[in-house]
This record gives sequence, structure tokens and C-alpha cells, in this order.
Amino acid sequence: MGYQLTRRAAAACAMALGLSAPAPASAGHSIFHVFTPAIEAGAWGVEALSAFNTGLPSAGEHTPLQAAHELAIHTGVNEYWMAKLALGIEKPAGDSYQLNSIALENVFRVSSPPHGPFDAAWFTALSAGIDADATHAVEFGPVLTFDSGPFALVINPFLEKTFGDNREPGIALTYGWRATYRISDLFSIGAEGYGAVEDLGNTPPARDQIHRVGPVLYLGHVHGATNGIHGAGHAGHGEGHRYAKEHGHASAPGHLPEWHGEIGVLFGLTNATDDAAIKFNFGADF
Repeated sequence: MGYQLTRRAAAACAMALGLSAPAPASAGHSIFHVFTPAIEAGAWGVEALSAFNTGLPSAGEHTPLQAAHELAIHTGVNEYWMAKLALGIEKPAGDSYQLNSIALENVFRVSSPPHGPFDAAWFTALSAGIDADATHAVEFGPVLTFDSGPFALVINPFLEKTFGDNREPGIALTYGWRATYRISDLFSIGAEGYGAVEDLGNTPPARDQIHRVGPVLYLGHVHGATNGIHGAGHAGHGEGHRYAKEHGHASAPGHLPEWHGEIGVLFGLTNATDDAAIKFNFGADF
């Protein structure tokens, strides 16, 4: 009883913040990752993102996922455009692993990075379902950041529309947010939250929405954090590589890539959300 009240109270708090999860509109996030405005022209990076879910909700219209993975490569096409190609792999409950989707994700800047703590960009993604049950989707929305000293906040409030044979009705509101505090150049602590509200024209009750939040540890530079010039601990999309070169931490050609890792546990806040999801995200910027 107390646990159910706690879950409901936490869900109400999440919705009060106006934040809600990026991924299939039918099931919230499958992997857990935020985008930021940090872009370096000519930089390349690779990522392996993984999530393992426990305490799966009962199967309803959609089969819950036991695990999901994403393999991706991204580059700064120029100082205003980051492009990422991602391959999605999922394991539905009681089934085997299957290649699920391929996506082209983009972050666009409209101006050079500001000198103040606030920054913004625009996110647009197009994903194509590979598995017979997967949907196609377009997702878009602002990327907002606040970065001051060791503290950084990133918010991704996106809209998603599915299309094709297995499309969902209406437009979904999805969100992800990340708050981090830098302990050292190569270690930060923080919290993340993700969620989804399907079909904004016919919003489901809170118990049927996807909301989760939990602590995360960040090893290496914090991937994708804005204002990388403030410190290597909050850099990404190539910004950590640039900071290292400018401050003498990287040699000329042949230096090792800037790596990053994220390990966390995200707890479900509603009956429709998994009890817990363990995230392992690792990557390197060149």
C-alpha cells in the first residue's frame, strides 16, 4: 500500500515538472540517453547504449521489453549540425533478440555557443522499423541546457509521431532530462528521468503513462554536456576532445580517444512502467 502511494506521488511530481519519455510512443524509452547542443565540427564518436529491465508490467497492448541496445556512430558535420546513425536491438519478454530499427538523429544549432550558462538547439529524428511489429516514427523538439560551474542540467521535451502499418494514434509527448554534478574531470554524479504520454489528444490516465527516474554515475567526460570549455568533465559530441587538446591533455595525431561511461538505475513511477531499468552507456569521441 505504502509503495503504491509512493509510486503515485512520485509520478505526480514528475508530471508537475511538465516533463514526460524519447522512444517508441507505445512503451516509453527503450534505451536512456539525452541530447545536448554541444557540437564540434569534424569530430566523430561511437556509442553502445544498453538497458535491462526488471519487474516488467503485465503484457497488455504492447509486449514489455526485457532488454534493449543501440549501436551508433555520430559526427559533427559542421559547427551547427550533429548527425547520428543508430541501430536498435530489442528483446521482448519471452522472446529472442531482434533487430528492431534504424534511425537518423540530428541536432541543429541556430547560432554559435553562447558565453552564458544557457544554450539551446533543435532535435529531429527519423526512425524506420525493421522488425515486422516495429513502427516508423518522426521525433522533434528543443534541446535545452543550463551549465554553471560543476552543475549542468539538460532537458529534452520532444514530440513523436508514428506512421506506417503499426502506427499509434495521435502525437506522443516524450521527455528525458539529466542533472549532473562534476566531482572531478573524469567523474560526475547525477540523476536522470524519462517518460512518455501517448496520444496528447486523448491523454491516458497517469497510471498508464511511462515515468521513471534514478541516480546515475558518469565515468570519463559527461557525454554531450554543453559548454565543454568550462571543463573536460562536462564535454561531449567532440567537446571533450577539443578541451583536451586546448589544455595539453592530448598529444598530436595518435592520441587515445576521449571515452565516457554512464551506469545507473531508473525506478518506475507508475504501474505501466518497469519496476527498475539498469542502464549501461559507453562510448568514445575521436
